[in-house]
Amino acid sequence: MTETGLRSSRTVAFRDGEIAVFELGEGPVIGYLHGMLGNPGAHPFLERLALHHRVVAPSLPGFMPSPWRADLRFLYDWVVALSEVLDVTGLAGAPMVASSVGAMLALEVAAVRPEAFDRLVLLSPLGLWDDGNPVTDLFAMPSFAQREVLLDDPSRAAAFFEDDLSAPPEVALEHGVARYHTRRAAASLVWPLPDHGLADRIHRVTCPVGVVWGEHDRFNPVLGIDLYGRALPRWVGRKTVVAGHCLEWDAPEEAALAVEELLAKTD
Repeated sequence: MTETGLRSSRTVAFRDGEIAVFELGEGPVIGYLHGMLGNPGAHPFLERLALHHRVVAPSLPGFMPSPWRADLRFLYDWVVALSEVLDVTGLAGAPMVASSVGAMLALEVAAVRPEAFDRLVLLSPLGLWDDGNPVTDLFAMPSFAQREVLLDDPSRAAAFFEDDLSAPPEVALEHGVARYHTRRAAASLVWPLPDHGLADRIHRVTCPVGVVWGEHDRFNPVLGIDLYGRALPRWVGRKTVVAGHCLEWDAPEEAALAVEELLAKTD
């Protein structure tokens, strides 16, 4: 484990390997489940949540910095994996903030394991499909074009998209490989179509759920927010922020404030 002040990073055993976990802050525990870009670690969004919480942020297998696993092939594999991650990190039954593909998996787990989360706040979730407002086929475009679809301000996630030219060659290579695996893991969940039939199961999600969405989401249109309001049995409300799909990167302070407001409604 490495630790600085109230921040720490560690690895925990997962099956025959391990996953990375970041923790920061003090107070009631809340989980953060990342989206398309993997785990940001030290990040303004998590720093803001950590003012009043102990934030525990696991990195799913294959998403940087956790290593890739060949046994995650289909949605069911991922659902079982997330259920295991909740157990090994001590997050089972805790409140969870979940983003994008992480939000989709959180809903799938909640549909089959009702006690998995005390409550959920979802950030631009995937999972429900609207023929009138389809999700962009992100992996049909070059990787350099994806950042413009995912973020209002791509420089906010430069640490993911760009190499550190001052880093030693072996470090740059490791980062490039981790970035490739992260894109591969995300693609396995949303390509060719991020619709796995959640609409048929979402009625089983019994914990309170709120949703925050980026107004400028060019990947997953904000018009889809009402699908969740109509489908979730214990809907607590919606918030929007001026941001793209990766709203916790684009607008970390505003996103964190919206999350806290929705969490307060579920206390």
